[in-house]
Amino acid sequence: MDAVEQLLEIYRKNPCRTLPNAFWKTAVALNPARLEIEIDATQRLESLAVWKGDQLLAYWCAKLEKCGLSERQISQVPFALVHNDAVHLFTKRAFRTKKPYFRLHQQGELAPYDLPRRYRFETVQPEVDLKDVAGLIPACYQDIQISEEIVKSWMTHPVYAPDLWIWIVENRSGKCVALGIAEYDPSVPEASLEWVQVLPGYQQQGLGSALVVELLQRIPNQAAFTTVAGENDNPHDPEGLYRKCGFSGKDRWWLLAE
Repeated sequence: MDAVEQLLEIYRKNPCRTLPNAFWKTAVALNPARLEIEIDATQRLESLAVWKGDQLLAYWCAKLEKCGLSERQISQVPFALVHNDAVHLFTKRAFRTKKPYFRLHQQGELAPYDLPRRYRFETVQPEVDLKDVAGLIPACYQDIQISEEIVKSWMTHPVYAPDLWIWIVENRSGKCVALGIAEYDPSVPEASLEWVQVLPGYQQQGLGSALVVELLQRIPNQAAFTTVAGENDNPHDPEGLYRKCGFSGKDRWWLLAE
């Protein structure tokens, strides 16, 4: 069994604890990255580490005293994505960046939600909508810039699913006021929510919830679960939105960087 297959077997059992993001993103990096795992006598997982050079792409351990990392690694790693269960290993480090991220999953019945009547859903048409997609996302943030070339690159991902790119359009004006993008990886099988954005001025109307539920309804039935991740410190409280739409979990990941 190679590293990707080994990681996938672990991930299917507990995706949000195993990795800080959708499986395919780490699987792509596993060449030339390396996977290190520790198993106890009962075949239970004790620790998991995904390394790419000196960067720690994912780290989790069941018991800090059996962490599998050396003191040198803990003291010198320049970048790490660490599960909340193990972040205490790094308390002596003064990282310049230390950000918490939630990681949730959804499976089973969907929470019902209706789109307000003054709006409609439309599937994104990539041939003509690149500019609009690239424009809407930065309009929802102060510190994110997205180009048409970046949007086009998303369509080359192995998990690109065109039916999971959707607009919410205002009926009267024809204006695209919200965007949802999800991806689907049949190898897991897993769906992941990547973007759920509502323009300022159209928020607090339930459009975010409508987008999430519509995406979940469109996801292929073969998907075993759907995952999502996001910043805990986001003032718009995306975690609250996803939980309201049926996502659950207690996993937190920390981005640590010098």
